Amino acid sequence: MSKVLIVDDEEDIQKILKKNFEGEGIEVVSALSGEEGVTKYKELFERKEGPSLVVMDLNLAKGDMEDIEPHMNGWDEKMDGVRTTREILKINPNAIIWGYTAWSGTRWAEKLKETGAQKVIDRMVPFKKFVIMVAKFLRK
Repeated sequence: MSKVLIVDDEEDIQKILKKNFEGEGIEVVSALSGEEGVTKYKELFERKEGPSLVVMDLNLAKGDMEDIEPHMNGWDEKMDGVRTTREILKINPNAIIWGYTAWSGTRWAEKLKETGAQKVIDRMVPFKKFVIMVAKFLRK
């Protein structure tokens, strides 16, 4: 069974994705912050339990939109998706990371790809369609 680590600060998004991934036979590990995502990735990697893919949001500031610019630029204490990706790739340079974010098409999303994410997919892509894309990729 393939395993996916979802790094997203929105619990509702986590629940929706988890339900859809499990419907495709994909195990889900959830992280609600960048820091938690790095910790869980490291634990899984050290136990040789994957994950096969990391699904990364960019904005991991727990909905605090008034201070989004410092978060977006890496100036605050909370790890955003770019910094989280960077740290995961230090653990495993071969980690496969896909951004799934409402911030696609921005300079922030470009930074995510420059850091090492293989794809950045717009959250306007419906959850079910995104999950099918992931399932097809994992079956290859």
